[in-house]
Amino acid sequence: MLIIFLVTFIGLMGFGIVLPLFPFYAERLGASPEIITLTMSVFSLGQFFAAPFWGRISDSIGRKKVLIISLFGSGLSYIMLAYAETLTLVILSRVFAGLMAGNISIAFAYVSDITDPENRSAGLGKVSAALGLGFMTGPAIGGFFAGSEVESANYFLTALVGAGINFFAMIATMMFLKESLKPEKRKSFEGVFNIIEADTFRPKEAILVLVSCGLIFYCAMSLMEAIFPLWANKIFDYGPSHIGAVFFLLGSISVIIQGGLIGRLTKIFGEKRLVQIAATSVMIGLTLIGSAINPIMLWSGLFFYGSGAAMFNPSLSSMVSKSAKENERGQFLGQYQAACAMGRIIGPTFSGVLYSNFAPSTPLYAGVIIAIPVIFLIANFTLRKPEGVIE
Repeated sequence: MLIIFLVTFIGLMGFGIVLPLFPFYAERLGASPEIITLTMSVFSLGQFFAAPFWGRISDSIGRKKVLIISLFGSGLSYIMLAYAETLTLVILSRVFAGLMAGNISIAFAYVSDITDPENRSAGLGKVSAALGLGFMTGPAIGGFFAGSEVESANYFLTALVGAGINFFAMIATMMFLKESLKPEKRKSFEGVFNIIEADTFRPKEAILVLVSCGLIFYCAMSLMEAIFPLWANKIFDYGPSHIGAVFFLLGSISVIIQGGLIGRLTKIFGEKRLVQIAATSVMIGLTLIGSAINPIMLWSGLFFYGSGAAMFNPSLSSMVSKSAKENERGQFLGQYQAACAMGRIIGPTFSGVLYSNFAPSTPLYAGVIIAIPVIFLIANFTLRKPEGVIE
């Protein structure tokens, strides 16, 4: 568990480095808010297609090999970003990064392989904590290397640091991580094109509600995430280092909840109720952020927002993994991650438009409304038999 925790942490740290900088980088190249948020969504577009594919491949060739491939590709994408001098090249680098973003769903599948159903939420919580820790330190590092001023931010160095971190995680995976899916438990490999033509991308009925909840929730979240750097700069005059501090707080909350509290919370409330609590907390957070007239309101809203985000993913991921057979976990979790990625495509697509044509906080309030169905959808869901024995 320690090795997969460290690998996931390092990989997400490399990803998080560019988060507080990317909107300003695109703005420097002449992009409008609408184009900036749309450009941010292309990463998720690549992830939407790649996550189920990599998950299905890992069910056949093992988790470790896919992790190595995805981390290597992610490192290359940040080298592309470092040398991108036009908006077109920036977009292409983000699409490629999305196509290589198989490490999250594979890490979740890895933990599902080595934990029993009773302790799965706690195990997935620890990996989610690694994501949160990477999400926390990455933007802070990115803000440090870029500086506090938007006009003079050093994007080249920051992108190269992101590439180096991903390559380091790849080497650590090669040297220290043991394969979790034994050969006798793997699904037969029919070939890449047969896998693409099969049910790789179409969720089964057993997880359709869960996948829908993931899509809706991350659509609501990404409305805020995509526009927040520009919004915070406009409302509170926040620069890259300030935005990095915000992500540091969100990551800290994730580490505390996912790393130590999620197992206890699951035993008290159950996974379904935690998903509902998470959606409610995010809605409260978005409302407070959108209404913020001072830093106290802003950071209070960020606390509720971060707490909801921290509870949601391990709870719903655990439910998805419990609906799958051992040799389907990669595929099912990949489909779930693809749905989350689609939410991150839809949200930013409209976030910039709402920001530019209405009040700056409109995307935040829209996120509140969009998240409401999650509470009712999950209430009517019944978990199938253990390990997903129903087809």
